[in-house]
Amino acid sequence: MEELAKLEAERGTPGYADESGRRVASNEMCTFLILNISSLQLIPVNMIAYRSQYGSVNPAGIIAPAIVATFVSTAVAVVYCKIKNRKQR
Repeated sequence: MEELAKLEAERGTPGYADESGRRVASNEMCTFLILNISSLQLIPVNMIAYRSQYGSVNPAGIIAPAIVATFVSTAVAVVYCKIKNRKQR
């Protein structure tokens, strides 16, 4: 985030500050934050450990659904950011 803030300062982006002079997040900052929140996770180690601990027959059976779910959440986050960026222009 700090590097993105430096980039915005170097660009001199007028939209980087609102009317009162407060700093606001840029589109790139919002996209970075949303991608981190959507949390693409390839191997859900904690869930495998919990399932193993509680005696699951196939503790690694959660891998495929978890990959699909995190991929969908990340894809939705990217689409959301793109739609919001277009509406601002």
